[in-house]
Amino acid sequence: MKPTLLLVEAPGPHRELLSLTFQSQGWQVLLAAGVEPLVRMLRESPAVHLVMGPAGLLTVAGDTLGPLREALASSGAALWVDALPAEQEAVRQLDLPVAGFLAPSLSLGSRLDAVRQALPPAVLEVAGAPPLRVLVAEDDPVFRKLLQLALAPFRFEVLLAEDGLEALELARRRPPGIVVADVLMPRLDGYRLCLALRQDPKLARVPVILTHATAPDELDLRMAANVGANGFVRRAQGDDELLALLLRESHAEGPLPAPVPGELSTEAHLYSMVRQLERRVGLLEQAERHARESEERYRLVVSGSYDGVWDWDVRRQTMYWSPRLLEMLGLQPEDFPGTSDAFLARVHPEDRGEVAAALAQHLEQGTPYDVSFRLRHANGGYRSCVSRGRALRDAQGRPIRMAGIIGDVTEQLRLYRETRDAVRVRDEFLAVAAHELRTPLAALRLRVQGTAAALKLRHQVEPERLERALVAADRQVQRLADLVEGLLDVSQLQSHAPRLNLAEVDLAQVVRDMMARSEEAASRAGCRLVLRESSPLVGRWDALRLGQVVMHLLANAVKFGPGKPVELEVQGDGDTALLQVRDHGIGIAPDRVDGLFRRFERAVPTRHYGGLGLGLYRLHRIVEAHGGQVSVASTPGEGATFSVRLPRAGPPALRA
Repeated sequence: MKPTLLLVEAPGPHRELLSLTFQSQGWQVLLAAGVEPLVRMLRESPAVHLVMGPAGLLTVAGDTLGPLREALASSGAALWVDALPAEQEAVRQLDLPVAGFLAPSLSLGSRLDAVRQALPPAVLEVAGAPPLRVLVAEDDPVFRKLLQLALAPFRFEVLLAEDGLEALELARRRPPGIVVADVLMPRLDGYRLCLALRQDPKLARVPVILTHATAPDELDLRMAANVGANGFVRRAQGDDELLALLLRESHAEGPLPAPVPGELSTEAHLYSMVRQLERRVGLLEQAERHARESEERYRLVVSGSYDGVWDWDVRRQTMYWSPRLLEMLGLQPEDFPGTSDAFLARVHPEDRGEVAAALAQHLEQGTPYDVSFRLRHANGGYRSCVSRGRALRDAQGRPIRMAGIIGDVTEQLRLYRETRDAVRVRDEFLAVAAHELRTPLAALRLRVQGTAAALKLRHQVEPERLERALVAADRQVQRLADLVEGLLDVSQLQSHAPRLNLAEVDLAQVVRDMMARSEEAASRAGCRLVLRESSPLVGRWDALRLGQVVMHLLANAVKFGPGKPVELEVQGDGDTALLQVRDHGIGIAPDRVDGLFRRFERAVPTRHYGGLGLGLYRLHRIVEAHGGQVSVASTPGEGATFSVRLPRAGPPALRA
């Protein structure tokens, strides 16, 4: 029994062409337009050896998948599916007995070879129809060889002739089943060869296909009809158009030539074709020159771009990555195998399905391919990327090539996240600042309104009570002034370093003065201020700015360590002074230490502790302007120790 194939595909030129291809080998071909007819035909024709169908029909089969599994199992037919790499995983999930996959863009010859390998060897040994004898008349050795290679998978008997006269003699000795002839050949051109065949009684009905390097115009087609040719096609490398016409016309007889007045002359037409070719050669040379310039411009743009370029040959399943793309991922050319599977393997597993689906939708439906995903770098990490691409399609709308770009947006994403976090911190700061400003304002308003009401009603107000109210109001005014001063100072520190008025300053004396000013606030918090070392330590510093540093450290220690002592220590040598402030409060979480001195950063929740979160930022900028360093060591629950180191000779920049 000869091989039997069952094609599952909607009616159309593609199904007809596949059927002719397999029938040319003497195989039996059955046709089904959907899954339900497929199941019925498998039950009625148990001798089917191989079933072929596109992935799109199977993925929408729904309830018919169960009967299909049973029909395939009972018939023993092998199922081969036309599927892109992105579709193969979806087909595997259908739990069908798939024997293999074929790329939808395979050429006719490649598809024929694949099917021949899939059929059982015992079935292939059964003799089929005698091979078709094809006579190729072509004076161009390159195209003659290419056509011979294209016909090789069909296992036709191919006769080769270098001109029309040799082809005519060969046809009379060994009559062919079909003739493929170039119209421009020495001694006897394709038109005259066709006319001579039509005038020979034994060869009059042999189909003849004329070819030419350019697409035929209306005059070419009219001349081909006059000499009785079956068709006229443009020859092109890797194109199935000529093979499709050859398969169709091999089943038809050639027409007899219509009577023409007088002797048919082809010289004038051939001369015009030669002149046309000369003009086309000139245009090709000009186009080649423009192409070289465009290629140089393209290479220059690509080499200077931050995006990598990729080019995917859908038919051969090969993929090119530009040097910039390889460099972006830390790869050498030999590290990338150059296949679409290798590309998908480098996509992060969480993004792989989305990328494969986007590729499939673009190739099948033309949906824009614009995706973001992560690609694995050579060091094992992942880079955040965006990619856009577009497919090139043949005359039948099948994708044959797809190209696009991949851009690395890892740094942009990092900056975006940092900006987003900065905006969030800013918004939180504005909310805190509004709260901090309202608190003293509300207290001040209550004091003033209470005193004003008492005076308005002419109540006798005791001097002590009035004095307490004024002192409390003054304290709130001072608090407002400190807040406003802090905001203005931070605004200036953001744009430039603080200006310093350097002089000989005793750090120990500055510490003692600030302790005296902070004594009342510390007492209210239940803190005792202790100075461990108090020997004079003189350096070139700004006394006012150093006082602000000490005040920030004391205020911070009192706020987060209420009811516990605050210890201060001043040490130094010939070059450096060291100030340490130690509290025994709540401490600082390790993950908050790095950002402690940044603007608006807070190590504790706003709802539990007040303040604008600017004190340590101001402190850091002041110490930095003096050429010093500030650090913190902390254990959560055991307190924190802030250390300030200052060069005694003053800021290095000012010394220089």
